[in-house]
Amino acid sequence: MTANISFDTPLTLTKKNDISFGTVKAGVADTYTISPAGNVSVAGAGQWLYGAKSAGNITIMGSTAQTLNISVSNYAAAGGVKPANAKCSYGGDTSKPCSITGATAPGTTGKTLLIGIDAVVDGNQAVGSTATPSFTVTIVYG
Repeated sequence: MTANISFDTPLTLTKKNDISFGTVKAGVADTYTISPAGNVSVAGAGQWLYGAKSAGNITIMGSTAQTLNISVSNYAAAGGVKPANAKCSYGGDTSKPCSITGATAPGTTGKTLLIGIDAVVDGNQAVGSTATPSFTVTIVYG
């Protein structure tokens, strides 16, 4: 009798950058959206003013055979800003809600996960303040 056992490559996640909306108008309640491509839009009277804006960017490397499940949870408000409605673009796919099941294996050269989000602002932010809301991105083999 021979026992066979196979091993695969573990997932490696490398965060390239966090999400940045740049600087927006203080004292205005609104919803700001940053797309996975890094474009900022405003739902109402708010205004993007200046500064670097970027979507979240994670490089995922691992198996050439196993698919991935990607999800977002634990939205946590901070400084009067609540994150919501995360959108993902994995491996160049079109943007969709970050509830992805059976995504293509990343392989050893890796694939990029771009993340956008809504930031629901209560309008109580002072000029010069910074808010740092957060959420959890979970990536596991399917």
